[in-house]
Parts: sequence; structure tokens; C-alpha cells
Amino acid sequence: MYDLHGSIQSTQHLDFQPFKAWRYATERVNVSTVLAPPYDVISPEKQQKLYEKSQFNCIRLILNKKDPADTDQHNVYTRARDTFQTWQKQGVLVQDAQPCFYVYRQTFKDPTVGSIKNRFALLGRVRLEPFEKGIIVPHEKTLSGPKADRMRLLKTVQTNFSPVFGLYEDEGFKIRSIIQDPMNSKAVFTAEDDDKIVHTLWAVEDPDILARLHNFLKSKKVYIADGHHRYETALEYAKQQREERRSSDLVILPFDYMYMALVSFDDPGLIVLPTHRIVTPFGMTGGEIIRRLEEYFKVEEVSLEKLKAMTAAYDHSGKTFGLVVEEGNFLLTMIDKEKSKARMIFGKPEAWYDLNVNVLGHLIFTELLGLKEERWESALKFEHTVDGAVAPVQKGEATAAFLLQPPKVKMLETMSAVGERMPQKSTYFYPKLASGLIFYSHKE
Repeated sequence: MYDLHGSIQSTQHLDFQPFKAWRYATERVNVSTVLAPPYDVISPEKQQKLYEKSQFNCIRLILNKKDPADTDQHNVYTRARDTFQTWQKQGVLVQDAQPCFYVYRQTFKDPTVGSIKNRFALLGRVRLEPFEKGIIVPHEKTLSGPKADRMRLLKTVQTNFSPVFGLYEDEGFKIRSIIQDPMNSKAVFTAEDDDKIVHTLWAVEDPDILARLHNFLKSKKVYIADGHHRYETALEYAKQQREERRSSDLVILPFDYMYMALVSFDDPGLIVLPTHRIVTPFGMTGGEIIRRLEEYFKVEEVSLEKLKAMTAAYDHSGKTFGLVVEEGNFLLTMIDKEKSKARMIFGKPEAWYDLNVNVLGHLIFTELLGLKEERWESALKFEHTVDGAVAPVQKGEATAAFLLQPPKVKMLETMSAVGERMPQKSTYFYPKLASGLIFYSHKE
């Protein structure tokens, strides 16, 4: 079974465990005022609003404000550590007495069709595994900058404040049958955020149920949906800690785990939205962009409403895109897949050529527009709504907006099976998991 302390264990299977989480004391704090989105989608304006919302908002832990007087000894990371410790001492945060799994339900309006949906996640701690083992599988590439920031926070506070989002196959709905109705027990809390998303949390501490969930998950493979930077950071941190302490690889320590939320691929509330690309000015007009595209795409001027309808359908083969430039709104339809494929990187698996972000990146950007991959980070901005992607073009702040259809969620498995990762910002799972639900401290 699972072991909550140090022990010798086999690591040839998924090790997902309950733990004694730190969480907000609901008699002291209105949880609706202390939740926050993941750190990497928080703008400076949103950060300020969260600071003002409550003196206990978890923004002070996940993304503390910078100060001009910051030094190596006193900075955003040390303030996060000191704040976390103070809240523990004050009883603002309390620790559960027994190890628990936590059932997390998000109730929200589907942004594509307007219906109300629920998505369920199981929260626990997962044993960190190198990707080459195939137990935990990535799907996107990462950048060094975010990992350096998260490493400093992890080293300083030794706590996971936000869950990595993992997906798994639940054949026979064995796990869903347990977590979708958590014993009709009273919820730890129900909270509503600024986007009208309702977050409900239950603690599961029955030893028999904990053991069943742990054993059901042993045979699973987890695909990281969101949180690649934090997962890779935690993996590297554990490696560094082991080297510094000269610990045996056979002894399992708290930093060998991290906080994760597991959602079934078949959850009815699992929604993937597209991530559109905004191209900042790079010395080419909209008319020139269209001229270069016409050899490979049928370019048809359409209404913006038609482009919005196009983005609501799933990407099937990377053949359809929207383009908004100063000259108008256009639907792009690939003319000849084999001709397009021949212009792209040679020797990739067939599935790689069917992914629209690869066609956009390696055919349209790299080959037709001359925007090489090393320039994408500086030349591109990302937006999840059509209106948000189009606005900079209409204001004259961007040259073009390329609109995409969302990938099918199964594409994560497909790409992983052929040993390929998607470009960054290929998927946007809606809604984001909240930060502030529970915390996993290595000092538990």
C-alpha cells in the first residue's frame, strides 16, 4: 500500500497518495475571497485585485508582489515563506489530522454552448517520475524562465500551493463512481470566484476508500494537461535535494512527491478551448501575408461570426484556420495536405502533421512568413477568445491574429504515443484549476 513517510518502494507504477493537507480554516476565512487562478495567467492588474480582495488571498503565496527594495535575502519568495508560516501560526491555515484524498468539483458555464457543467478532480500527492519511465507523460514543451521562478519559490517555501493538472483513463468509471458522489458527505467548503465558477471541496479519509482509490490508480498513466513547468521544476528540485543530502534513491522523502489533480479523460466537464496566436508587427503587411498563404490555402473573406463558429469545432487534421488582418477576416482552408507536408519538417510521425499548431508554426510561420521558431516567444502573444485575439489587430497594435480550433483531448495520448510534444500553448483546459484549495508542505 502507500507509505506516508520514508521507505523503500517500487516505482514501476503510478504512486498517487493521500496526504495531510494544509488548508484555510473556514471559520476564519471566506474561501471565495482567497482563491486565485494559476500564477501564469495572472496579470499585474489581476494580482492587485486579488491583493485587495482579502489579506489572506493566496496570491501572497503563489505570486507575491515585487518591491524595488528587494534583495537576495528579502524578496517575493521569502515573503511567501514568511506569510505561509505566519498564517499557520495564526490558525488561518489548519492541517488535517489524517491523510486524505480530496474531491474537487468545479461547476461552470460551458463558454461554447452555455450549458452548466461539472468537472471532478481527485486531489492528492503523486510520486515524481522521470518522463522516460512513461508513468507520467508530458504533452507540451517548456521554457526556462518560468521554471527558474518556480524553482526559487519551491526552494524557499518547500510547499506546493497549486496542483498540476493530470489526465487519466478511467475504464469502467471505477474512480468516477467513487468521487462523483463523495458519500453525500458535507463539503469542506463551497466558494464562488469572480468568473462565477463554483468550487466545492470534500475530504475523503475513510481508509478503505483511500486504499481502493490508491490501488485503482496504480495501473494508470497520467498525461500532464497543465503545469509542465511546475512538474519539471519539482522533479529537478527533488534531484538536487537528494544530491545535497546524499540520500539513497531507495529512501522516499516528502520532496519526491508533488500536489496533483487527476481528471478522467471521459469526464463530461472536460473542455479544451483553442489558444489563438497574435502576431506583433514584424515588417510584413496583411496583404503580403495573404499573398504568401495563397499557394497553400484557399483564402476566403468571411464574417467574424463565421470565424467564431469555426473555432467552436474541434481540429481534425490541421487544415482550417482563421486570419484577421487590417484588410479583413479570412477563412484559410488547406489546398493539398501532401504539398503542405513536404514544405514542413521531414520525417515526423503522421499525427504530427495533423496538429493545427504544428501546421501554423512550421508551415505558415516558419516557411511562409519567415518567422523562425526561435522568434516565436518574442513575436507571438496568446489569447483564448476570438474577440481578445482580434482586438490588437483592430487597434493597430498587431499585424495579424491566427484563429485555431481546439485540439481533441485524445491528441495528448496520440502525440505522447509517437514520442512528440506539442508546441507551448497548444491546449487550454477550461476552467483552470484554482490555487488556494489545499497545500502540500514538505514539512507535513
